[in-house]
Amino acid sequence: MATAGPSSPDTQSTASIDGAAAGLSLVCILHCLILPIFAAASPFIAVVADAEWVHIVVALLALTASATVVVLTPSARNAGFLIPVGLGALLVGGALLLEDFGVDETVPTVIGGLLIAFAHGRRLLQR
Repeated sequence: MATAGPSSPDTQSTASIDGAAAGLSLVCILHCLILPIFAAASPFIAVVADAEWVHIVVALLALTASATVVVLTPSARNAGFLIPVGLGALLVGGALLLEDFGVDETVPTVIGGLLIAFAHGRRLLQR
């Protein structure tokens, strides 16, 4: 079976998914770190910033994009990618669950988002 070359459609589409996963991870980070500052200034932003569905949707989109890269791209199935993405996914997913127990999810979400963004960003730079 032939492998995907640098300009093949498979490589281009997974590059888009890598970019989306990295971007969504950064959205999680910005949501955790910057949105509370804006929320202090605007009641509308405060309501959106505190909405649990926002956390769940962004996290699930980022995790789904990462999983899609692993499923569609054999080159992503290596320790250099799977370890940071796996740890990041555990931290982000765990943060969503920890919030129900009164634990602040900011630190695990930021660290997890950075790990996921790092892994996808490194894949994009290696192309």
